[in-house]
Amino acid sequence: MIHRRLVWLALWIWVLLLGFAVVNGLFRRRALEPALGPEAAHVLSTLTLAGFVLIVSLLFFAAREHSLPPGALLAIGAFWAALTALCELGLGLAQGLPAAEWFGDYDVGRGRLFGLVILSELFSPLIAGSLRRLGR
Repeated sequence: MIHRRLVWLALWIWVLLLGFAVVNGLFRRRALEPALGPEAAHVLSTLTLAGFVLIVSLLFFAAREHSLPPGALLAIGAFWAALTALCELGLGLAQGLPAAEWFGDYDVGRGRLFGLVILSELFSPLIAGSLRRLGR
């Protein structure tokens, strides 16, 4: 069972991740795309965001005084992934985009790698917790 305080912590961390994702996206559009082109900018931006998720997880979960059980860490990751998917869906609906465009950033066949961010959110807390246990 995940405690309420841990849910709030996970939510605030996700808000931090969301803020970074917005800044990262703006940087991609304004700086990376003109310099590198849209495809390379997308790849670099996606890898940056996925890496940031892992770093934040390491800071918050590997550095905790008490380790969390793997199930709780996976639940936090699933919470983050679900929040991101709902946010993406909400933005797509608000913009009136067809469903094919909502999922366009997840189409690896077209070089779109946003699914890597979702996987990073899902597994980074568990990875961080595992590294913490190994380091004890």
